[in-house]
Amino acid sequence: MLLFFFYGFAVSQENQPVPEKKTEKVYTPEEIKQLEEDYRLALQMYRRGSYYTALNVLSKLVRDRNNPFYGKALFLMAKIYLHLGRKTGLKEFIQKAMYYLNTYSYSVENPFDWEFYYTKGNIYENLYMYERALAMYKKAFSMADTPKKQFKTVVAILRVAAWLKRMDIITRYIILVNLSELSEKEKKEFEFVKGLVEFEKGNYKEAIKYLIPVYKTYEEYLIENPDYYLIVGENAYRLGDYSFAKKIFKRIISIVKDESVIRKALLRLGDIALKEGDKILAMNYYYEVVKKYPDTDEAVIAKLKLIALGKRDRDIQIRLLTSEDKDFKDPLGFILKALVLNRNNYVGFFALADFGFMVLGSKSEKLFDKLVHELSLVNISRMKYEHIEYIRELWEPELYRLNYMRVCKLFSSNEKFFYTVFDRKMLEHFYSNLKKCGKLKMAFDIANFLYNKWKDDRAVLLLADAYYSLEKYKKSVEILKKIKNKNCQYYILLSKNYIFLKKADISLIDRIKNRCKKESVEKRVVISYLFLENGQVEKAFKTVEPVTDKLPDYYTKTVIGKMFIRKIVYLLFEKELYQQALKILIPLSERLKKDCDINSWVLVAAVRTDMEKLIEKYRQRIQQCNTEWSLIAKNIYEDYQVIRGLKNE
Repeated sequence: MLLFFFYGFAVSQENQPVPEKKTEKVYTPEEIKQLEEDYRLALQMYRRGSYYTALNVLSKLVRDRNNPFYGKALFLMAKIYLHLGRKTGLKEFIQKAMYYLNTYSYSVENPFDWEFYYTKGNIYENLYMYERALAMYKKAFSMADTPKKQFKTVVAILRVAAWLKRMDIITRYIILVNLSELSEKEKKEFEFVKGLVEFEKGNYKEAIKYLIPVYKTYEEYLIENPDYYLIVGENAYRLGDYSFAKKIFKRIISIVKDESVIRKALLRLGDIALKEGDKILAMNYYYEVVKKYPDTDEAVIAKLKLIALGKRDRDIQIRLLTSEDKDFKDPLGFILKALVLNRNNYVGFFALADFGFMVLGSKSEKLFDKLVHELSLVNISRMKYEHIEYIRELWEPELYRLNYMRVCKLFSSNEKFFYTVFDRKMLEHFYSNLKKCGKLKMAFDIANFLYNKWKDDRAVLLLADAYYSLEKYKKSVEILKKIKNKNCQYYILLSKNYIFLKKADISLIDRIKNRCKKESVEKRVVISYLFLENGQVEKAFKTVEPVTDKLPDYYTKTVIGKMFIRKIVYLLFEKELYQQALKILIPLSERLKKDCDINSWVLVAAVRTDMEKLIEKYRQRIQQCNTEWSLIAKNIYEDYQVIRGLKNE
């Protein structure tokens, strides 16, 4: 039975029809000639700029892998899609270019020549994958066997190196360009690359020397490469030439087909309007991006800019609230969502700017802690000029108003962020706030950073002050020797150092008086201290007497203020100048009611001058004190009571 089953199965299999083997199509000479004509037509259409016609023809040539023009058709399709993607900004076209190029590499023998690597590098460049593009261009360079190929590759390498800010690569390759061998168009392309290099280095005045001639004489090159056209406008914007920048951005909007470039141009037109004081026009440009191009990164950025604008202008805020867009009705929710979804990418930094702007003016500790957390996650290497500009514009006014403890907390969360984003003036503000909260090492680092960057008198003074704050008085004096213009600040700081070094020089008094025309507590305290160090107690008192009401602040905020009060009180007591001592001490005691020593000194001076009202008041204040001076004051008070009792008898 089992044998019968196997026999039957074998017979049934034997009787199955055998599938026919698929044969490869063999093209006749006439068919090959037609294919060649079709390919030549596609190539002709490509060169004329009729890209879609060319693609239509090529689509027939890539249906069969065996036709002799299959590989060439794939490569030409890759080049056409690359061109379309570059011109329109549609990344789907660039992705298709990569697909056809890769398919080409699998379909032909020996595909890896100069043109393959150059084209692949161009695809990567337009996908903003600059490191990969650079690797491809370097391979292409090694295969360049003609001056024209070498020039095209060198220009591509320079372009990508500029995007990557790799100045070492630029220096190595730029010398390989021989201008005498270039055509007029090639010279203009090279001029643009030189402009791009200067632009990426931040040398905008130098960049414009190369970019303007290209704009004037070779605009078609910029139209074919819209990202490059945007560079011309952006360079003008960064130079503050808003009139020319507007002209370029409007021109881009009118003739360029790449919508991503158009969106960026609209955003910049809004920024220019805002800088020129036209908030309504700025709002209109931003809103145009939101309405015309929803679901794009630029639309999110435009909304963020509108929210920030509304926060600064009540009328615009009302207009936004009346719109149908729900994001304007819950701005904080929208900002937080944009921030979390885009952390450390291009959009995310704009969201961070808005979030900080909202929080810095808020009293919410929860939101402030969230901002500190978000700052700690920021990767500054990904930040661009426009991010830094926007954050600075929104945050600076708020940071100047912020409590110093909050400033310290923010700065400590990500020091590199603040060094990268803010200018010298703001860093100096951070320096003074960090000193107030006792973060002296961080303050010193700011001073050292500014000194290494600027090395002018202003930076020298700050560094000397930082050393003084760290109690490195000799080093502070050494740094001060580098000062060229010895102004008021110089003599004040030098005097303070000398006081701590026990080298007080009375000749500095006249120099301070001559240089420091503006009145200040510090000026009078330092001069007074110099008098004290030279035994002139009464002159010291007369110097500081006009600012006794301002001494409490100086005393609480500075070490030298505390030292000065202690010293002048001791010396006034020594000379029995108790009335003078009280003039200094009473304002201090009213501010510092729990300071045992100050209130004890008042009690001593009050007893010595027999001021009964003060005596009882300050006796009660120091009742719970147990310092050396409070014990002395209590003893003096008890003696005073005994003597007073004897007199009454």
